[in-house]
Amino acid sequence: MRRAHLALLIGVLALAACGGETPTSDADTPPPTTAQATVTGVVTDSAGLPVSDVLVQPRSLDTPPHPVPELAVLSDQEGRYTWHLTPGHYEFSATKDDRTGPPSEVTTEAGRTDTLDLRLP
Repeated sequence: MRRAHLALLIGVLALAACGGETPTSDADTPPPTTAQATVTGVVTDSAGLPVSDVLVQPRSLDTPPHPVPELAVLSDQEGRYTWHLTPGHYEFSATKDDRTGPPSEVTTEAGRTDTLDLRLP
């Protein structure tokens, strides 16, 4: 009999710990947000011609820094690149072979696309 009372007491305490939450369904829960910002641009050489296969890398300038989802992306045949990042302040660099262009900064916002063209020497 004592074990039955102990089991009942444990059950009541467990239910009390759950609180008075109202059951919900997935339909009541807003979808998770992935607030992304987009940075796109064209990498050109000193003559203003597009350069393909350029390593484009962002670095977060925020404190603490935002993680960058990839190490780098390559520019396409028209010199274009696109990054999807957490909104924030970034410095971008472009590197190909032994050439590295001057870094450029951009501040991004969720849902917005910013254009940041880069230049190689």
